[in-house]
Amino acid sequence: MKTIRCAIYTRKSNEEGLEQAFNSLDAQRQAGIDYIKSQKHEGWSIIKTHYDDGGFSGGTMKRPALEQLIEDIECGRIDVIVVYKVDRLSRSLTDFARMVQVFDEHKVSFVSVTQQFNTTNSMGRLTLNMLLSFAQFEREVTGERIRDKIAATKKKGYWVSGQPPLGYRVQREEEARGIYIIPKEADLARRIFELYLKTESHIQTAQQLNEEGHTTKHWISSKGNWHGGRPLTQKYIYKVLTNPVYLGKITHTRNEVTEIYDGLHKPIVEQSLWDQVHRIIKSQDRKNRHRWLHQYLLKGKIRTHDDFAMSPSSVHRPLTKRNDSGQKRLVRYYISQKAIKRGFKACLIKSINANHLDDLARGIVLDYLSHKPLEKQSSETRDHWIREVIESVTLAPDKLTLRLNCDAIERLRVHELLPTGNECQPYPTCAYKPEIEDRGRLVNLTLDVQIKKLDGRRMILSPDGKDLVFPSVPAPKQHIVDAIGLAYRWHHEIMETKLSLRDYADQNHISRTRLLNLLPLTYLSPEILRHALVGTLAPSITLSDLLRATEQLDWNHQAQSIGLDRAKIAAVSA
Repeated sequence: MKTIRCAIYTRKSNEEGLEQAFNSLDAQRQAGIDYIKSQKHEGWSIIKTHYDDGGFSGGTMKRPALEQLIEDIECGRIDVIVVYKVDRLSRSLTDFARMVQVFDEHKVSFVSVTQQFNTTNSMGRLTLNMLLSFAQFEREVTGERIRDKIAATKKKGYWVSGQPPLGYRVQREEEARGIYIIPKEADLARRIFELYLKTESHIQTAQQLNEEGHTTKHWISSKGNWHGGRPLTQKYIYKVLTNPVYLGKITHTRNEVTEIYDGLHKPIVEQSLWDQVHRIIKSQDRKNRHRWLHQYLLKGKIRTHDDFAMSPSSVHRPLTKRNDSGQKRLVRYYISQKAIKRGFKACLIKSINANHLDDLARGIVLDYLSHKPLEKQSSETRDHWIREVIESVTLAPDKLTLRLNCDAIERLRVHELLPTGNECQPYPTCAYKPEIEDRGRLVNLTLDVQIKKLDGRRMILSPDGKDLVFPSVPAPKQHIVDAIGLAYRWHHEIMETKLSLRDYADQNHISRTRLLNLLPLTYLSPEILRHALVGTLAPSITLSDLLRATEQLDWNHQAQSIGLDRAKIAAVSA
C-alpha cells in the first residue's frame, strides 16, 4: 500500500494563551493526529515537521510556518494537508485560490477535520469556496468593527496607536491613557512655527534648523530598533505646520473625509500663532496655483502640423544596452495622438524627446525676449513665464513654429522681469535665429528643422544636421561613459595579462565583436574624452560618431570629424 504523507497545519491569530502547557495550537494538532490515525487503513502517516503559526492573522500569506509548508509542497514532501478548520489556513478567498493552485500543481489534497471534504472532487471545491466566502465576510465585518471603535475612541479625544508626532510621547505605565508633551521636542515644534513666520519658506526653515543641529523626532521601538533622527526636510516642516495635534486636536480620516475633534492632550502651539502661520500657507497656496509644476514645459500647447495633439508620456528603460545592474532611467517624450490612434507608420512626427524639445523651446523664447532678467529667476518662475508667453507650438517634419502672446510679453514688462529698450543683449541659448512674423497680438517664430533619431532619441536638428540648442546644464550620456570605461578597463587588463584578444574575450565571456568595436575608444584625444565624460559634447554626437573619429589618429582631425566647436563647448562649460 502506498504511504500518504500528511502534514498538519495550525494557526492562532493572537499570542494570548500560547504560553500554556496545552494551548490552542496543541489542540488543533491533536485533532489532526486523531483524524490521520482514523485513516491509517488508507496508508496515511504523519510527517514529523510541525507547521504552527502562533500570533499570525489569516488575512496574510506572510506566515513562517505557511511559507515552510508551501516550500515543502513544492519539493514533493507532502501528499495531504490536514487543518482543524478551513479558516486556519486562510481567511482570504484570493489567497486561498493561490494555495489551491499550488496544491493542484503538485497533486496535494486538502482536508478539514471539522468540515469534512476533500479538494480532489468538485463537491469538495464548492463547499470549500462557500466556507471561505463566509470566513472572508467574517474578517471584513471584524475590520469594520475595529474601524468603528477607532473612530469612536478618537471622537472622545484619545490618541489611537502609532508613534505621536514631534513634541509628544505615549503614556507610561503609571500614567492615564493619552499623549504627553516632551519639553525639548515641544520647544523645537514651536521654533518651527516661529521661524516659518520669519522666513515664509519651508525650505529655508528646514535649512536653518539643520544648521542649528536639529533633527526629526527619534525614538527606539519596542524591538530595540532606532527610528528617526534624520535631517529636517521641506516635507517634514510642512507636516508639522499643518498637524492639528499641536492645537490640542485629534484628526480621523475615513473614506477620504477628515474629521477634527477636541483632544484630551495639552496643545503646544497657541491658536494665534497657528492662525498667523496658516494665513501665510494659504496665501502661498494661492500663488502656487498659478505656478507651473509639471515636468513637461509644453504640455497642452504642442500639436503636429496636421493638428494632432502631442501628449506627454514617459517610460523606464535600461541604463545601458547591456544592463547587468538592472538599473533603469526615466525617458520623457511627447507622442503624437495620430501615432497612438493610427500607428507610427501613419505619422511623420511620431514622438520627440521631451527634454530636448523643452530646452529648444526655452532657448527660442528666451533668445527672443532678451532674457537676462529671467536668468536670475528660479527655474519654476522662469518656466511659468515661458508658458505664459507661448500661445502654441506646431511641429512639422521640416519646421518648428512657436506662437508668442504679445499681451503676456507686456505683462512680463509690467512685472519688471523684462528690460525695455536695449538694456540687455540677447542670450545666445539657441544656435540659430528663427524667422519672425509679427501678426499683431501674436508673433510667430519659425525654425527650419529636421527630425532625426540619435542614440534612441528622436531629436530636432538643423536641416544640415547640426544642433539647434545646447543644454544649459551639461549632462554626460551614460552609455558613452560606460563604453569608454569598458574600453579602458579591457585595454588595461589585456596589457597586464598579455593575452590575445581572442583568449581575453573567451576567458571573460565577452563578445569578440563588442571587444573589437569598443577598444578603439582608447585612441580618442584627451580633449574629446574630457568633453564626453563631463557632458559638454554636442547633443547630436553619438557613440558611433566617436568610434568613427578614432579612425583618425591625429587628434585635430578627430575634433574636426565630430565637429567639435571649441567656442560653443567653452560657453556650455562656463
